[in-house]
Amino acid sequence: MRRRLPWLSGVSARRLTPTLHRFAAAGWTPRDVDRAVTDALATRGWQLPRTLSQPAAYLAHLLRAVDPADRPGALDAHIAAVEAAQRAYQRQLIFGPPCPHGQPAGHLPSPRRGQLACPACRRHQAPR
Repeated sequence: MRRRLPWLSGVSARRLTPTLHRFAAAGWTPRDVDRAVTDALATRGWQLPRTLSQPAAYLAHLLRAVDPADRPGALDAHIAAVEAAQRAYQRQLIFGPPCPHGQPAGHLPSPRRGQLACPACRRHQAPR
């Protein structure tokens, strides 16, 4: 954190540990904490003061209302996972094993929409 937030560079790790422990336990990265600090400043309409006599206390004040369960990077990780699944599905549509009707990966549902690629497989799956 001291490298990520330059205004904390002179603060010992012992002073930062009590504030950051609950976030580290929840799996937050330094980037997540940086984003939370930026968001806390923005929501309050504040800017970082030019001089801070107690930077660790200021960090604790900014993060006091932040819930560790709301990790900023969690949405990014979810979006990345969905996109990776979609790319793998797209590869299967080209190189995957064919469905009974001859369409490559036609029997596999799309990760985004849940729809089968093969129209014949969709008709067989539809309730009658």
